[in-house]
Amino acid sequence: MTEELRDKIDELAAAMKKPSAGKIAQQLNLKHGTVYWFMLTRGILQKKPASYRQRAYTRNGVTINPYSPDHDRFMLALRVEGKSMSAIAEALVEKFGIPRTSHSVSNRIIMLSAADDEQDVAA
Repeated sequence: MTEELRDKIDELAAAMKKPSAGKIAQQLNLKHGTVYWFMLTRGILQKKPASYRQRAYTRNGVTINPYSPDHDRFMLALRVEGKSMSAIAEALVEKFGIPRTSHSVSNRIIMLSAADDEQDVAA
């Protein structure tokens, strides 16, 4: 994404009473997901994570292991300590025995930081 597009998204979002990734994506002829993720990672949007699923499930032949409140609390504590995403992923695997990658950890932390109050999310 070019700097010009980033600036345009920022400008359009600032002009909206309630910023919408979908409306901005349409105006700029971009994919919704691209604009949504940009806005989410920059703190332009706030989002509450979906309610916690407690059991693993399969999607397209891949086992999905949802994060639990315990995982989130542990992960956030390590991040506050300044641990890297790779170190957090390794610690999560060691403690909970569920495969996690640094990319998964990074995305989860972004999602938690986009929530209104991440302490409520991990409570």
